[in-house]
Amino acid sequence: MKRTPTWRRTAAAAVLPLALTGLAACGGEESAEDTSSASAQLEEQGDEDGEEAGGLEAGDPVPDDDFVALMAASFEDATTARTTMTSETAGTTISAEGVVDYTGKTPAMRMTMESAELGDEPIEMILVDNVMYMQVPDLGGKYLSIDLDEPGNPLGPMMTDSMDPSKQAEMMRAGLESVTFVGEEDVDGESLERYSATLDPSAALEGMQGMEGVPKSMMPEQMQSDTWFDDDGRVRRMVIDMGELGSTEMSMDDWGADVDIEAPPAGQVTTMDDMMGSMSQMS
Repeated sequence: MKRTPTWRRTAAAAVLPLALTGLAACGGEESAEDTSSASAQLEEQGDEDGEEAGGLEAGDPVPDDDFVALMAASFEDATTARTTMTSETAGTTISAEGVVDYTGKTPAMRMTMESAELGDEPIEMILVDNVMYMQVPDLGGKYLSIDLDEPGNPLGPMMTDSMDPSKQAEMMRAGLESVTFVGEEDVDGESLERYSATLDPSAALEGMQGMEGVPKSMMPEQMQSDTWFDDDGRVRRMVIDMGELGSTEMSMDDWGADVDIEAPPAGQVTTMDDMMGSMSQMS
């Protein structure tokens, strides 16, 4: 059986974690700092809409548009954070940890990933200026660069859409079926507010470039997304349950931490064209 190169499997497996980490996060004009909790922001939204605010209680439904706005607002003033992630999708289990920076025009990220299905050695991934660099064993220690802005790149539109807040809002609105305020929960000694959303993944991904050809039979009928917010209204934890397809859990901590995310030196980078050229010479 022909073995699929590690870099290809890694790129495919990395799409979902990267998309989740870049959820509704994109640089732009800064807005006034809002340090209120997620539920308080929803109450304020109710006042603006002319509705009676009142405190949210466990089990209360949340209007779809309000929850979408809440998710987007949580990243409006986002700076940097440390993140950990565990993903079990399509028979591949990935654990990752790293840092993210939302202060630029596009998000930057540096993560170290480990997966028994993708090999024994850790895989480093760096995202800078919409270029993704992957360091995998097949490349002899070099980083494969993937320009997400390059025309014809199948990963490009998918990743770009996943990190565009307007696209994310459209996708979430299209797929949302219901949202419930679960209540306050203790997570690692900190009180966080939990919201549970039920989505139709086919509807959510329908307008996402690069996903048009995915058969609906491959998608679960429903997807459960649980999100925990801290007292400042920032996303701290997300759990995505996709049924038989698997699940992804992500945490974001230490907001405002000093991070160092830079592209690898040019001498350590290779491209797809370079790889194809080397293979041709070997032939």
